[in-house]
Amino acid sequence: MMPVSGYIIEKYNNMANAYTSSRLVSEAEALGIDLEIIGIHDCHLRSGGIFNSGRMLSERDFVINRYKWGKLKEEINRLGMRSYNPLDAYDIYVNKYEQVSRLRSSQFLIPQYILGTSLLKYEELVFYLGSPFVAKGLESSQGTEIILIENMEDYKQLKAGYGMEKEWLYEEFITTSIGRDIRLYSIRGRAEACMVRKSRGDFRANVALGGEVEPYGITPEIRAIAKDIYGQTGLDFLGIDLLFGESKPYFCEINVMPGIEGIEKASGVNIAKRIMETIKGDFEVG
Repeated sequence: MMPVSGYIIEKYNNMANAYTSSRLVSEAEALGIDLEIIGIHDCHLRSGGIFNSGRMLSERDFVINRYKWGKLKEEINRLGMRSYNPLDAYDIYVNKYEQVSRLRSSQFLIPQYILGTSLLKYEELVFYLGSPFVAKGLESSQGTEIILIENMEDYKQLKAGYGMEKEWLYEEFITTSIGRDIRLYSIRGRAEACMVRKSRGDFRANVALGGEVEPYGITPEIRAIAKDIYGQTGLDFLGIDLLFGESKPYFCEINVMPGIEGIEKASGVNIAKRIMETIKGDFEVG
């Protein structure tokens, strides 16, 4: 059998300091998989093919998507027999509005939300969501464009900083989960590892913003959430974020290109190896 080969689509070819991609390449090598990082900003398409730093890219067995935007990402996906995550689902669920409007489980609650621009009246948002409330950029990641709106002045600054045309997902503020949340890592609906992220100085608990992590037990409810979301999305590998509620957790978001540094360190589970073993298994069974 020929060695399995693939590309990881990233921002740049040189992602040596990016924990997740480096770990995936390392574990792929250990399994005999030829996995190469391809940076969107080091690529261009012209008549004849897609070129990366002057070299035309050839077809490979699979593509791992770790970049959100543009047509080049789509064209590189055409070079692989399979995409992880599948591009159609990836492009849908990168959007936070699509997540809260589509995803449901008996094991979590959905916060009250409003989709709109910053031309909505502040008083109307407070009437439906309470005060304070949260503004989320629709395709933000790592805690960016997640803004707590505590008063009219904060709302004015939102409009001034991002413009009136930008759409936001406005959500009620879950006070039982300030500065902490749950991150679950799921592989095809299996809850592989779980952790709590905590921040002492921010209502957001993202590891990228300095949040601390500790292991969290995988309960039957957690397993059910992983299964439910996989059944609705078909996403092979994803992070599921939950907020602490009084009776059951609230859905926060899913991440279609989740980092694995925090979850590996908190849980001790080799997530990168499990990802690459899953991909290799797909080609070993044909």
